[in-house]
Amino acid sequence: MDAEAVDLVAVSLNRADDDVAIVAVDGHSAAGKSTFATQLADRIGGSIVQGDDFYRVMEPAERAGLSPADGASRYYDWERMRAEVLLPLRRGQLARFLAYDWDTNNLGRQFRTVGPVPVVVVEGLFVSRPELDDLVDMCVLVTAGADVRRRRQIQRGDASDEWLERWDAAERWYFEHARPPSTFDIVVDTSGAR
Repeated sequence: MDAEAVDLVAVSLNRADDDVAIVAVDGHSAAGKSTFATQLADRIGGSIVQGDDFYRVMEPAERAGLSPADGASRYYDWERMRAEVLLPLRRGQLARFLAYDWDTNNLGRQFRTVGPVPVVVVEGLFVSRPELDDLVDMCVLVTAGADVRRRRQIQRGDASDEWLERWDAAERWYFEHARPPSTFDIVVDTSGAR
């Protein structure tokens, strides 16, 4: 991963000593968001909140029937992330939430917590949506070429081609209509990373 990009984000954060800074790391599936977020959190001593913990509980047939615009709005429960994580952290309070359980399509039973540390990195697709702008200090877009991302998706082997097609349509809609690349504070290309 690009150490210079991690350093750029780290030094670009403007915050008062007693404030929690929230950095949203967004990007297409398999762009390298998790790797970048981990490196950033390690560099700045921050905590990570994974957007995947806020996948919305929904019947598979309903999810499959969503249009790209509806998928971009409803695949993840950004309202719950806002209420249970971002707002408490902004107030300097402990955030407490139930993470989505991918095996059961329900919320887990064990609460997870994130303390109001100086920097919290929220990573995942759709985490820099405009509805969260008032709570996020910096938005980072992690990109990679479509061929690189597809190769990474195949290596993961965690989704069918049919699902990836629907997912990609929602991603494209989001980055064309809701959060175009030009609206991000920093753009990081991971195409050259392994």
